[in-house]
Amino acid sequence: MADHKYPGYQAWLPPRVRYDEKLSPAAKLLFCEISAMTDVRGYCWATNRYLAALLRITKVHVGRLLSDLAGRGYITSEVIRSETGEVKERRIYVSDQAMATIPPPYKNVDTPPVENVDTPPHKNVEENVSNKEHTPYSPPRGTRARKHKKTADWEPDTFEKLWKWYPGDPARHNKRGNRQRAIRAWDNLSPSPELIETMSDALARQADSEEWREGIGIPHLSTYLNGAGWEGWESEAS
Repeated sequence: MADHKYPGYQAWLPPRVRYDEKLSPAAKLLFCEISAMTDVRGYCWATNRYLAALLRITKVHVGRLLSDLAGRGYITSEVIRSETGEVKERRIYVSDQAMATIPPPYKNVDTPPVENVDTPPHKNVEENVSNKEHTPYSPPRGTRARKHKKTADWEPDTFEKLWKWYPGDPARHNKRGNRQRAIRAWDNLSPSPELIETMSDALARQADSEEWREGIGIPHLSTYLNGAGWEGWESEAS
């Protein structure tokens, strides 16, 4: 690692990421490296092995930090595959949420209440409130509730095996909403047979790692799929 060449790209750390108390300093530093490469091509193309060498940490640690950043909504990833389904490249993007500004506190937060706060509402207001209580709720225009799916559209049998086998705390794994997010991530990924085999091999190695056996650093299945969590675990030679 002493001979590792450090890139000269300029990095940035937006306030929303910088002041996120749920992120470790290492995760924030990794975000800086991702942002530096993103500024060059529009996305970060580095592998877990490269990032581990750059930050002088293990590939397992890099994978966990990427999961943390993805779980907080600060990065997204895309896997580029060949025509035969082989993984050619992973692209990590900085999300719009990471760049969003933190709203300042409301200026009049300490303003005393208005004197006439107990003034009874106007007659028409009472009528409107009464009418609204009996009006069926309709969501705002342009919004649509997500369709609840029993299972994945893509390779449903394989997804079900993965969902039942995936390691971690069952209560956390089966928490409401996690399955639907995992189904969406699986369908969006639509892994080829070759990629499924790669993921299976990687998951077997990860599940046997000391950290995962102790329940440390296991991401939600949706986070694992969206963040290409299998990378760096495909084989001993990788």
